[in-house]
Amino acid sequence: MTHSTTDVTEPAKTAASADVHPAMPRPFKVARVEKTDAPDGSPGEDWYRYVLESGRSTITGHRRGSRKDVIAYAARCAEQLNVRGLSAQSIWSPRGRKPASSTTSSTT
Repeated sequence: MTHSTTDVTEPAKTAASADVHPAMPRPFKVARVEKTDAPDGSPGEDWYRYVLESGRSTITGHRRGSRKDVIAYAARCAEQLNVRGLSAQSIWSPRGRKPASSTTSSTT
């Protein structure tokens, strides 16, 4: 069961600033941190659920600790994801040069 919701992001962007190319990756940001019940089998009552968002992707996690510690942890996770995802070449894009097109010519 989720308790109170705390928004930790910037205010909503205007339509003009949302003109971002859909294929361009967007950085992850901490969208929410909210107090929640402990996951099944986990001790303690100081659990929080955090949500990281980036355009089309959402990552949700649970962390035990103070609200301040969980926000700092979620921010570090978002930063690490951004360093890996935005600075590196996509695993889905081809590496290096494309092979030369093979043209066969018949010479006799």
